[in-house]
Amino acid sequence: MALVETDLLGVIAAGTGCGLVLLDKDDRVLYWSPQMAEISGISAAQIVGQSWSNLVLPSGFTGAEGAGNPVFAPAATVLSGIVFYPVTAGQGVAGRRLGVLRMTSQLEGKSDEFPFVNENAQGIPNQHALFELLQHQLAYHKRYRTPFSLLFLRMKNFHTFVEVLGVDNWEITSRAVYDQLSAIVRMADSVGLYDRATFWMVLANSDLEGTRVVAEKVKRLASSMKVEAIDVFLAVAVGAVLARDDERSDDLVRRGLAEVEEALKAVVGISVAG
Repeated sequence: MALVETDLLGVIAAGTGCGLVLLDKDDRVLYWSPQMAEISGISAAQIVGQSWSNLVLPSGFTGAEGAGNPVFAPAATVLSGIVFYPVTAGQGVAGRRLGVLRMTSQLEGKSDEFPFVNENAQGIPNQHALFELLQHQLAYHKRYRTPFSLLFLRMKNFHTFVEVLGVDNWEITSRAVYDQLSAIVRMADSVGLYDRATFWMVLANSDLEGTRVVAEKVKRLASSMKVEAIDVFLAVAVGAVLARDDERSDDLVRRGLAEVEEALKAVVGISVAG
């Protein structure tokens, strides 16, 4: 499989929080995403080339409380939530299927068994998802000179809402904000929650001016949202940065968080930097 195609599947897996497996027309594994490797404990090097129908994975252990020998079962049984989709046929690749395993928050309470958790309890991509996505985006940026930006949206009156509504109701509000943000970005863009008061957005193929336009749009949208339970509008600040050459993901996040802090001080509540 071409390196570019592998990179693309990696970006999709990181950005969506899904585990991916690509099969050829003979049901042999062509691609096994890092998320699948983390769930199963078996690396792509051990999986690629094997027949999916004959593949077995660890499903538990004999004995009480995980003691004893590992028990194996067919991959389709262990990964029962996986759904396969036909891949549009191209030259020489007819009959391929892409398996998608959505990493839902149902796994969150089982971190020992499923260490890769990409969503919070509301199904919103979290910090883990952001850093996975940034690693791939920065690699693309370095190789293909494709620009992208990172945007943070900070809820200035977060503590007011939590004090009045409680944590559970605030999390319901967070989900509503996430749904609204997801609805206004392009399919290539990604949205998630960095912490309880801060959303992140990765804007693909976005230059400085395009990022500024999106930042203003996001600011207007979020500021117009009203929490009916206490009849109060959200107060927000938006900070964004453009990815730089040879930058690490943690450095990019650090700059983005610094910009949203600057936005908190600014009259307009927006700060965008290259």
